[in-house]
Amino acid sequence: MMSFDRVIGCVGTFYKTAGKRLTLDSLTVITEEISRHYGKTYIGIEGYNVDWSRGYGHIYHNSWSGGEKTVSVKGIYFASGDVNIKEEPCEFIDIHDKPPWNGKKTLAIRKRNKTRRLEKLPKAFDMTRAGNLLEWLQNNGIEGDAVYCSICRDYFPGTDDLNLCEHCWWCDKNGEYSTPSERCKCKDREECNDRD
Repeated sequence: MMSFDRVIGCVGTFYKTAGKRLTLDSLTVITEEISRHYGKTYIGIEGYNVDWSRGYGHIYHNSWSGGEKTVSVKGIYFASGDVNIKEEPCEFIDIHDKPPWNGKKTLAIRKRNKTRRLEKLPKAFDMTRAGNLLEWLQNNGIEGDAVYCSICRDYFPGTDDLNLCEHCWWCDKNGEYSTPSERCKCKDREECNDRD
């Protein structure tokens, strides 16, 4: 993560489950940075993927940077600070749906997650010790890869194999996580760790 001079805006997007729970899905952070070389002020933009784990809470990682100061949102969102918003229709889909993405479950998901701005953050986000959503994640979340297990139906921090469930592990041969839904081509876990 780059060192920020000053966060001037944050946009958190949320996903509403069928049970009406709002979970943070992504975060866009806009910063004002002073160039160490030229002494000029620049606007920086960074994006974070955020996943919810029943066992570990929020797991987040920096997934992109750059772009426009205008943040495009396609679902439920909360914005703070100096940020321009461009609202677009929700694009969530049911994982079992197929193009043209108009299945009954997809339409229900999109209706539940219709693009709209939250006036205040959900109760779970106690901002008393954080100035913005990025600070809140840094204080309350785990920074790193989120590894999904389709058997456990949960996310796990990919910081090391000790945090993963028994169904997931790191494969040294292909340099990726081996999970039930995306299993590597090794015959077993031992072959994944065989570096010869």
